[in-house]
Amino acid sequence: MHELGIRLLETKMKILPLHAPRSDLLGRYVRTDNTLHSRSTIYSMRFVVVGAGALGNEVVKNLGLLGVGSVMVIDSDKIELSNLSRSVFFRPTDCGRPKAEVLCHSLSSICPDTRWEFRNCEVADVGLGELADADLILSCVDNDLARVEAAWIALRLNIPMADAGLGGPDYWRGRVSFFAGRASACFCCKLSPRRRRELLALSLSTGHSCWATSATTAHPSTPTMAAIIGALQVDFGLRCLNEIKTAEGQDFKSPTIEITLDSNSALARFVTPISPGCPFHGASSQRSVPPGHARVSARELLDSHGAQAVDLDWPICLDARCLDCGSDWKPMKRVAWLRRHGVCPLCGSHRVLENRNISSLDRNSPWVDTPLADLGLPQHHLYTVRPANEQGGQE
Repeated sequence: MHELGIRLLETKMKILPLHAPRSDLLGRYVRTDNTLHSRSTIYSMRFVVVGAGALGNEVVKNLGLLGVGSVMVIDSDKIELSNLSRSVFFRPTDCGRPKAEVLCHSLSSICPDTRWEFRNCEVADVGLGELADADLILSCVDNDLARVEAAWIALRLNIPMADAGLGGPDYWRGRVSFFAGRASACFCCKLSPRRRRELLALSLSTGHSCWATSATTAHPSTPTMAAIIGALQVDFGLRCLNEIKTAEGQDFKSPTIEITLDSNSALARFVTPISPGCPFHGASSQRSVPPGHARVSARELLDSHGAQAVDLDWPICLDARCLDCGSDWKPMKRVAWLRRHGVCPLCGSHRVLENRNISSLDRNSPWVDTPLADLGLPQHHLYTVRPANEQGGQE
């Protein structure tokens, strides 16, 4: 009965149990003993991988081969037939199943010394309390909006982030960037002011993060570049982690490596400074507090911490209307999620009008006594509370 309870708890928390190490594999990490990736160092570390596609497959493979202590994989997508030629751990029988879940199940048997966790959702729907103890976030997504969401989380929690992407007409180009936390540039700093405004207004991202794509008859090189960039992302991320630990008190410039392997092969390395126009850096240092219990309301947080308002990380849509059938409903979802995936619950139309969105709650809000979970906020979240002397507002 006790073992059954443990299995049920592990299933509920989406954490795969560790296998007992086999005696014939005890020497598998001997080659890393005298490196930055020594067993004593790497086994104490926790990683978050955002995106379980071609690049994410390669990243988790390398983390597993190193025998890292813990990996959480986050992805809301399901496996499609077209993924099979680009993702090494997906099989035809996996089509229709969640990418993150399948990836973790595959790695749990191949790399049993690592604790594998998965979340079948977008990174913005994972409570920040579940991510706060990570040593490094590795972003392996294929659109800028998801990168901006991951960048905000990394800054809010002051966690380093290694971001990578593939691009070019036939994916012969790749990029890896490292952002050290609040003291360095973030992904949003790399964007043009116009692109930044588009994404912060929660418009959909088109194309890939590195370069615009175009039609081509060349051989698609996603598996090749995913393997190269995925390996570089893990190695570069770990090396930069070591650099920021040994450079305490010094400014850390966010480095980027770009690789081109087409007929004009090239390797470039440059750094990105903090952009004065990036809105993330000042806001990310605001005070964060745990909920206390699962049904906490904004008023309880305000009373407990002597605050004026609770600022939401993502605007939430409270009321919406279908432009086709005219029905009204309460989505209680992030605006970005609604704009990408929302449909009318009555007729299935994607033509949705947002009638009321909120980005903060103060004592005068009609929802100040509503449990934050009922407004669509994730479990195990960390909430931003604003002192009475700071200004803010609602959307």
